[in-house]
Amino acid sequence: MTQSPPHPLAAQMAQLLVNSDLDELREIVRRWVKEAPAGPMRRQYEEFAGRLVELKQALSEAPVQPTREELELALTMMLRLAAEKRT
Repeated sequence: MTQSPPHPLAAQMAQLLVNSDLDELREIVRRWVKEAPAGPMRRQYEEFAGRLVELKQALSEAPVQPTREELELALTMMLRLAAEKRT
């Protein structure tokens, strides 16, 4: 079975999770939320930002860290599920 390429946003998020510490990630997502459009879109940004920080915290406590590729795959699946939920 051929694996499809990661979602571009998933690839960026995986890179952030791997290369940023928790404080850096919090600052980055804080800026995203601040710059997000008002209304429902901002709430989506807030929810996504919170989940990303939670994921980073959970990963920091894990005895074995996932690879960037594994994170890309997991985040791609999450984004696809979220897109299906909206439709």
